[in-house]
Amino acid sequence: MDNYDSKILRLLIKNSRITGADIARKINLSLPAVTERLRKLDRSGIVDRYTIKVNREQLSLHLMAYINVWIDHTKNTPVKDQLIAMEEVMECHHVAGDSDLLLKVLVQDTTALEQLLVSKIKAIKGITRTSTTIILSSYKEEINAKI
Repeated sequence: MDNYDSKILRLLIKNSRITGADIARKINLSLPAVTERLRKLDRSGIVDRYTIKVNREQLSLHLMAYINVWIDHTKNTPVKDQLIAMEEVMECHHVAGDSDLLLKVLVQDTTALEQLLVSKIKAIKGITRTSTTIILSSYKEEINAKI
């Protein structure tokens, strides 16, 4: 990966819908050269996928929270698989520290959060405890690392 590839990635991170022609113009490279570099970035796995960021408020998803999850490992149940299958779970991380997993969830309101916790998450065999932190405001959220 060279300087041109880094410039292409920075442009894609800002706007994944940018055209090859716009990229070529902005980095002073020919369209065929940009197209080939985009293909290589895709094939190499550096570009994992093209996506969008939706406005959660417009979708009435007003409450984001982090949930620490403790697991009883003697139960031998597929806890992780059941959690990541839930549409409310945006992220699931295996973490070092007191808990076993850290979830980032997005729901409409506190009623939906309570339903998620009680009816879905705590209903999974093998989960012994949860601890929830509600996000009041987000000052910075990045989808990708800076290049």
